[in-house]
Amino acid sequence: MSNSANLAKPTTLAQMQRNFISDCLSGRLTQDNTLMAKDIDSRSISAQGLMGIYQNSGIANISQALSLTYPVIEKLVGEDFFRATCGQYIAVNWPKSGNMDDYGSEFPDFLAQFEHAKHLVYLKDVARLEWIFHLSSLAEDANFTDWSTLAQVTEILQLQFLLAPSVNLINSIFPIDEIWQFNQSGNSSDFDVKAVVNININDTFNDKSEDKMIHLLVFRQALKTIIMPISIGEFSLLQAIEQGQNFEQAIIIATTQQAEFSIDNCLKKFIELGVISGFS
Repeated sequence: MSNSANLAKPTTLAQMQRNFISDCLSGRLTQDNTLMAKDIDSRSISAQGLMGIYQNSGIANISQALSLTYPVIEKLVGEDFFRATCGQYIAVNWPKSGNMDDYGSEFPDFLAQFEHAKHLVYLKDVARLEWIFHLSSLAEDANFTDWSTLAQVTEILQLQFLLAPSVNLINSIFPIDEIWQFNQSGNSSDFDVKAVVNININDTFNDKSEDKMIHLLVFRQALKTIIMPISIGEFSLLQAIEQGQNFEQAIIIATTQQAEFSIDNCLKKFIELGVISGFS
């Protein structure tokens, strides 16, 4: 048998990439569990020492991306707790894209199940709000619509109105818009999150009926992303449009939720805001 046959088979690039990610997520690295060891020149620094550097910097960079997406969550729990939580989250949700704007969608659900944060029952919904705020901020602009042509439509009830790409809807039993607002930079107002949330829990936690919920519209105007409280009728109308219902069906759904509801005023309001961006 030739000497070449005895040579170790080289690691493929794909396997090396898998080994690199595994080492970054393996916690404390040792000589025995460092998968990259055989592909690293360890004459100057051990394989586990070198991979430890990559491990720390990789997790720190991904945690920073989460901090940019979830700044209110970080304020609510504190920087140290947030960083530790991010480390746990990253270990089970490694980025699947090189674009960090795509990362973090599972974080709200993770918070709800994370043992050390379960008692903060409002965190998931605050995180949901931050995630859709992030999505709205990055969304494409709506296409131009010539609204004067709407006057020529004879069967307006059969129209399907279109929402702008930046529009997102969310409801919650917690005052997540207030929590978000009072945790913005430069806001010096004293806002007792625990007090407000506890009052809200006592009043509504066991009663999740629609009239106990807050309904929020998140959308972008130019470069500004807006969080706007809306009525249950408005929320239902926009949600029906989002789901592809025609105008007649959307009206029925909205008025079922809120009997005294002006469809004309609602339509005018959301067209002027750019929330409803077109029709087909």
